[in-house]
Amino acid sequence: MESIESEINKLSGERTTYGYRRIWALMRNSGIHVNIKTVRRIMKRKNLSLPYARHKNRTRKKDLTKPVNINMLWETDIHYVSTIHDGMAYLMSIKDCFTKKWISYEFSRTCTAKDCIKAVEKAYAIRFSNGNPENTVLRTDNGPQYQSEIFKNTVKLLDIRSEYIQKHTPEDNGDIESFHSSLKMDYIWVTDLETFEDARNLIEYAFTDYNTIRPHSSISFLPPDEFEKRWNESEEFRNQFLENKKRKEERILKNRNEKKRRLKESVSF
Repeated sequence: MESIESEINKLSGERTTYGYRRIWALMRNSGIHVNIKTVRRIMKRKNLSLPYARHKNRTRKKDLTKPVNINMLWETDIHYVSTIHDGMAYLMSIKDCFTKKWISYEFSRTCTAKDCIKAVEKAYAIRFSNGNPENTVLRTDNGPQYQSEIFKNTVKLLDIRSEYIQKHTPEDNGDIESFHSSLKMDYIWVTDLETFEDARNLIEYAFTDYNTIRPHSSISFLPPDEFEKRWNESEEFRNQFLENKKRKEERILKNRNEKKRRLKESVSF
C-alpha cells in the first residue's frame, strides 16, 4: 500500500490538474493494478482531490453529425495563447471527435484563413496519405477564417464536407471547446510562457503527451493513440466499447427523463 500511495503522490505532483480517475488511469495504463476507489480515498485523505466541476447549459446535438467511427467527424477552432514578451500566438487544431485524437495543428503568430488551412492539410496528409476521405465532416464555427472562400474551396478540394454550427452556440462545437479547456488547464496555465518559442515548445510537448499519455474519460480512460490502436486491431474491443457507450447514453437519457418527470410533478403541486 505504501508503494501505491507513493505512486499516487508522485503522479499527483506531476499532474496537478488531474482528478482521481485520470491518476487511476495513468497507473492502470502503466501496469499498476489498483482499485479506482482506493485511489479516490487516498487522494481525498491527502487533500489531492480536485473540486467537483458541474457542466452547465449543455444542449442537444440536434441534427449535427454524430460520429460512430474514426474520421467521421473532425472539429477545428482557434485558440489564443498569450506569452509575456511576444504577445499573442494562435493555435489552430484539428481533432477527431470519435477517438479524441488531436490529429494536427498549426501554431503561428498570425491568425489567417491560410493558417487554418495548414492545419486541415496536415490532418489530411496524416489521415489520408493513401487515398481520399470517405464522408469525413469538418465542423467549425462561423469565424471569418472559416467563412472565407479560400478556406471553403480548400476543404471542398480535399473532398471533406463542411458543417457549420449555428451562431452563438459554441456548445455545438463542444469537443474542440472541451479540448481547449483541457489544454489550458493541463498544460498552458501551469507553465510560464515567456516567448513565442516557449509556447511553441510547450504545444509540441502537449501534442505528444495528450495523444500518448493523457487518459480520456470518454474512451475508456485510454490516451487517443492507444484507443485508436485497440479500435483498429480488435473487434472484441470495438463491440465492448460501443455496448458500454450505448448503456451510458441510455442511462443518461433515463436520468434526464426522470429529472423532467420530477420537475413536472413538483410544478403540478
